[in-house]
Amino acid sequence: MRQYEMMYILHPQLSDEDLNATIEQVSRYVTNLGGEFSQIIKEAPWGRRRLAYTIRHNGQDLRDGFYVLTYFGLQDTRKLGEVERAMNLNDRVMRYIVVKVEEKKPPAEKKKPEEQKVAS
Repeated sequence: MRQYEMMYILHPQLSDEDLNATIEQVSRYVTNLGGEFSQIIKEAPWGRRRLAYTIRHNGQDLRDGFYVLTYFGLQDTRKLGEVERAMNLNDRVMRYIVVKVEEKKPPAEKKKPEEQKVAS
């Protein structure tokens, strides 16, 4: 199963109920396609934050947004396009980004300069 990280920014004028409903709706996009979430972060340090620049969304210039960070896994990587399509169609989502989480490999041991001279 390939692991992904997705951050999305929700409309700042959503009520708490609408905010939780939208987060649940986005979660269903992934789970309906056979994915599973490992973590959803919607509180500090993210939450509601000021944007670096104004975003025009549905005819409004917005300066704030509600950030949500999620980690999930998908078995079939071709399904990622369907998740992105659903995010594009959701009017409450202002922006999103999905990146593949790389597995950390142990760093290769470097030879000391003295060992390199002896080896030559």
